[in-house]
Amino acid sequence: MLRQVYIILNDDIIYQRNYAKGLDDSIFANVYGNLKKTAFAKFAEETASFEFFKVKLSYIVEKNYSLIILFVTGLGDEFRNIKPQLNNFQKEFLDFYGDNLKNGSVSIIAEVLNPIVDNIHRNLKPKISIVGFSGVGKTTTTKLIKSEEIPMQHIPTITGEVATIKIGKLHFFLWDFAGQDQFDFLWEKFIKGSDAVLLMTDSSLKNLEKSKFFFELVNKTIPYARLAVIANKQDLPEAMKIEEIERIMGQKTYSMIAIDPNNRPKMIRIIADLLDMDAKVSPLLKPIFDRDILLDKAQNALEQGEFDTAVDIFEKISSICLELGDDSLSIELQEKAQKIRKVLESSPSSS
Repeated sequence: MLRQVYIILNDDIIYQRNYAKGLDDSIFANVYGNLKKTAFAKFAEETASFEFFKVKLSYIVEKNYSLIILFVTGLGDEFRNIKPQLNNFQKEFLDFYGDNLKNGSVSIIAEVLNPIVDNIHRNLKPKISIVGFSGVGKTTTTKLIKSEEIPMQHIPTITGEVATIKIGKLHFFLWDFAGQDQFDFLWEKFIKGSDAVLLMTDSSLKNLEKSKFFFELVNKTIPYARLAVIANKQDLPEAMKIEEIERIMGQKTYSMIAIDPNNRPKMIRIIADLLDMDAKVSPLLKPIFDRDILLDKAQNALEQGEFDTAVDIFEKISSICLELGDDSLSIELQEKAQKIRKVLESSPSSS
């Protein structure tokens, strides 16, 4: 998955486009210093790639102009697929701005470069795999995301299905796997190259225990992939609570009722949250942006001793988390707000 694109000219960032979290400003300076030293070494390759924590950095240099084009992608993206995209982007950039570079003055027009970069993202689009045993709601969830008619009875998926979905202008591969045991020999092959894995369960203890198998499969095949548990069928009376499921699975868990068409925005936000997508990609992702901003404000309020303000913010974030399907964080923040409120009520200054 393409996370960020940088164009750096004479040590200045003249263009940047973010699709998801990658390098933040505090890290970039150190990374760039080492990258520049390597890229402009006497016998260095013009195009190269290396891993940096949870991302892959791939670049191409134009030494005559002290120009570096840098792609920040997921660890699962193969350099043989990234390299042609770098070469093509460099060519298009130089075709458009080459004369300006020679004259020493470059004024970037984002409206020109953004569609080109969006097309690169399409070529390096994320792969999201939905895994789980038969009958837990994988196909129903796929149809929910694609906004298709949702089946009211279980029809087993044979082998697997691949769909392309859109979030804003961005495209994603969505893989739905057959969950029957007779197809288990295909599962490892299917999930290879996934950026994110959604493990679907039916919120029953029996299915949870059985589904732990997929943790081993993911860790073995794609250890770099993001993984979350989707606790489906939360409308059933016997469904376990999210916090209990999260405790048993030891993994981030989101609540879901996939047969409800109104839950499509929630499902898309879960995917976006799992991939650390930039909330500016689509208006649909605004709650993620609001949550992150409010979390920072709550932390600042606590540090400044503004506890009443922190309580109000925690309660706002808690409501947003329910909208995102993040029930466990919603409960955690509500509990924090209640504890602070009790302390405030019992303090001498409140009487």
